[in-house]
Amino acid sequence: YGDDCDLEEQHSKDKHSSSGKASRKWHRHDCHVTIVSILLLIPLFVLLSVENTSQLAAALGSLTEHELSYRMLLSEAVPSLEECKHPLRMAVPLLVSEQVYASKQPSVPTLAMSSKKKQPRVCIVVTTFNVVDYVGEAVDSVLKQTYQNLEIIVVDDNSSDGTADFLLEKYATAPPGPDTSKPTLQVVRLTHNTNGGAGQPSNIGMDSCSDYTDYVMFADGDDYMEHDAVEEMLTHAETFNSDVVMADFDVVMPLPNGTVISEPSYDLQHWSEIPADIPFNIITHPRVLRTSPVPWRKMYRRKMLLKYNVKFPEGDYFYEDNGFHWSTLNSAGRCSKIDRVLFHHRRARKGQTSFNFNQADGEAVVMSMEWFQQYTSLAKIGGYFPNVHRIGRHLFPETSDTQRQGIDCLPPVAPIEVATTYYQFLIASAWIGKKQITRQMREKFFRRLDQVRHHWTGQDNVVVPKGYWQSLNETANINKAARPKQVDLSIIMPTVNVADFIYDLLDSMYAQLFRPGFTFEIFVIDDGSTDDTANILRDFADDHKHNFYFMSTGKSNGAGRARNLAIPLIEGRYVYFVDADDGYDFSALAEAVIFATENKKDLMLMPYSVEYVGPDSRNTKEGMMKSDDRIWTQILEKEPSHLEQKEAALALINYPWKQLTSSKLMFDADVFFGPTKVHNDVQFHWMSIGASQNLHFYDKVICTHRIFDSSVRGQLTKVKDSARMTVFPALGMTQRALAKNGNFDGEEGEKIAFPQWRKFTKGLLKWAKGRVPDDLKESYDRQADHLLQVLDRNSTDPGELRTWAYWGDRFAPVPKRISEIV
Repeated sequence: YGDDCDLEEQHSKDKHSSSGKASRKWHRHDCHVTIVSILLLIPLFVLLSVENTSQLAAALGSLTEHELSYRMLLSEAVPSLEECKHPLRMAVPLLVSEQVYASKQPSVPTLAMSSKKKQPRVCIVVTTFNVVDYVGEAVDSVLKQTYQNLEIIVVDDNSSDGTADFLLEKYATAPPGPDTSKPTLQVVRLTHNTNGGAGQPSNIGMDSCSDYTDYVMFADGDDYMEHDAVEEMLTHAETFNSDVVMADFDVVMPLPNGTVISEPSYDLQHWSEIPADIPFNIITHPRVLRTSPVPWRKMYRRKMLLKYNVKFPEGDYFYEDNGFHWSTLNSAGRCSKIDRVLFHHRRARKGQTSFNFNQADGEAVVMSMEWFQQYTSLAKIGGYFPNVHRIGRHLFPETSDTQRQGIDCLPPVAPIEVATTYYQFLIASAWIGKKQITRQMREKFFRRLDQVRHHWTGQDNVVVPKGYWQSLNETANINKAARPKQVDLSIIMPTVNVADFIYDLLDSMYAQLFRPGFTFEIFVIDDGSTDDTANILRDFADDHKHNFYFMSTGKSNGAGRARNLAIPLIEGRYVYFVDADDGYDFSALAEAVIFATENKKDLMLMPYSVEYVGPDSRNTKEGMMKSDDRIWTQILEKEPSHLEQKEAALALINYPWKQLTSSKLMFDADVFFGPTKVHNDVQFHWMSIGASQNLHFYDKVICTHRIFDSSVRGQLTKVKDSARMTVFPALGMTQRALAKNGNFDGEEGEKIAFPQWRKFTKGLLKWAKGRVPDDLKESYDRQADHLLQVLDRNSTDPGELRTWAYWGDRFAPVPKRISEIV
């Protein structure tokens, strides 16, 4: 402004002096307000039909220059609202107008003032896992709310402490209906523990909300809320037409002496920067993204969740609320804040999935070694990275033709402000690395964090203003040349009782992979060995600290869960999964990695051989399994199209060591193994191949798969006990994940993925039936018939399966009336 404003003043005096209408006493401040008012009022009046111009001009005069400049940027010319459908862009003019007018706190009406209109229905999803000592207080605090038009859905993630039994015994359950006089309560009891934290149970609960629902809330089974929390949240939602309402919380913790202390929320530095009783969003106040991501402090408009298909991530990792937090706020056009503690979060209890180090009255809270090890567990370290990568992909699509519609409608300040906040979020996450016990794991965390940061700051095709990342790198003093070279290959290997040959396998692995210019890292996860395997691995790790990572689950959780511990930590361009009792040509594997890198393949299928190991070292070696050999022969005889290659790949046996997979594909598609002890590789096989866009059939054998005589060594493929019944959750969870990721949609899904899935399911059910104990075969047949009927019934619209879930004895859609599930 400055001198330009003085010139503008003189021009006005000269122009109007003859008419006598010009003011002779202009001030720079008045000119400043006039210019900004005109620029702001043009788009605001056209869009909003604002009538009282004098009031708006007066309000503008009370704002600082920074605030005025910021709002001018938000209101600059963009495509018309009819062309721009993004919720944030549509909300900006209205938010600017409301914030300008809000020179004082508005009076917030109570719900009783609008009692003539339909009372909104609130669906509260309570997730529980081993919280039998606390769940009664949690549910009671919901049932005793001053606002009673509620439906409460408790989803128990296969608790082992009797949580679900306690709920069913204490509370009467009833399906939701139009009656608004009292809450209804449902208990959804999952009979197989899901992957990761509360992501999938929360989604199941959210999908279970009835058609009467207007708003959705979440609650942890060990927390509790104020008696008027729902009424307060709903009042704000209705008053400000909010998509998301946020409230404050405190932290409740037990001390060793039995007393309980309460501390303020741990995000006050960000929370205090958000205005109360004024609508906002991530464009006007990007700091809201840095507030605690917990979902139980918020109320969500259900229409917004459905319109933008906002869900929790469902991978085998924790911190799932981070992804949901950023996705909901990125979809919310209007948010509001209640600056009052409405929720009480319990921390530092035994068995909790997350807690922090805290102090009270100058004394550190003493925690047991079990809690400390849990907090620093690899599951929680690795769980951070899938979420931050998912958030980055959501906020900054790598191509313009993505699911984030209307991003070009956003004014330039929006992606810049959000990108800056995301970058600050990455930097602030260093606390996770600092908490790690070992130097090796601290360094691993910071390298992976740096890898994620460089991934986004080094992108030229992400949808942010041109040159922005370069500017940000210069500000953060990032030197591209100083970036560490990416690892070529990550190997992940679970072990159980392989002391007889694990050292020789690792020795040959290092000898064959070592070559100039080729880098690799190895993760070995011992899954509850009872022989000397773990001790051998610890000694080996001491001698190879630069690229060997030894982990231990403590007890056997299955090879799938063991592999999942390491997946988020990999730095390699490609990842290969090794079974410790097989043989490998690691030199050929290194050549395959080089070929895949040079040809930019995201997945390579590799042939294998089979060796039958009998007693007294009587071994016989053969080619691939007959079904795989036929597929390979047909593929190599012609030049198949991409769809033909994918169809053939899906038909292969789901061995994990048959393929080399790019880490980018793994991270982008949230590819993990299933949680069951057997059949856990079904999910990996289908999710990875389903997500591939440039796969290739390689022609060199890498793995020699050993099939042992039962007198020599036991193997899971020969298990004949009740564990075979987990084929149903393995198929059910994979089917849900495929549908959720869109693998059954479009021409490829309808013509290839879904028909192959039906064929695969029938084949696996037939194979597994011969390995089921006689006393379980009747139950097995009933569940198998049901699952096949589901596939036949959904053959015309397989995408509908995205809202289905496995309920223990059957696979069914998440219903709106769910009392029969109990």
